[in-house]
Amino acid sequence: AEEARLAAFRQRAEVGDTKAMTQLGAAYLDGELGLKEDATQAFLWMKRAADLKEITALSACAGFYLFGFGIKKSNIRGFAMFGMAAALGSEYACGMLGQANQEGHLGFDKNPQEATRWYREMQTCEHHDSTEEDHDRVAAWLREHP
Repeated sequence: AEEARLAAFRQRAEVGDTKAMTQLGAAYLDGELGLKEDATQAFLWMKRAADLKEITALSACAGFYLFGFGIKKSNIRGFAMFGMAAALGSEYACGMLGQANQEGHLGFDKNPQEATRWYREMQTCEHHDSTEEDHDRVAAWLREHP
C-alpha cells in the first residue's frame, strides 16, 4: 500500500501537482511511505512546490534555509521565503516574522512594534498553518502590546 501511495505521489509531483510535491517532501523529511529520511530530497521537493507558490512548501523551505536543513543555511533566503508565504496568507510565516522581531534573532533587531504588526497580520491570514500554541503565544503578546 505504501509503495502504491508513493508511486501516486511521485507521478502527480512529476507533472506539477504542488500538493503532491509537498507531500513527497514531507515523506522524505519524516521517512514515511517506505522512504529513508533524506533532508536534501525533502528540501528539493519542497522547493519545487515553493517555486510554484505553494504556501506550505514556502514556509517549510524557509525553515530549511534558516536552520541549514538539507541545504546551506541562509537567513536571507529563509526570511525572503517567509515574506512570500506571509504575502500569500500564511499564519505561520507571519508568526515567524513576528517572533524574529520580538526576540531579535536570526539577524533581526528586537522591534516590538514590528512584532506586533506581524502578529496582527497573522490574525488576518487565510492559510491556517500555525499551531494552537502559536495562537496562544501571539494572543498573550498582543494583550501586552496593544
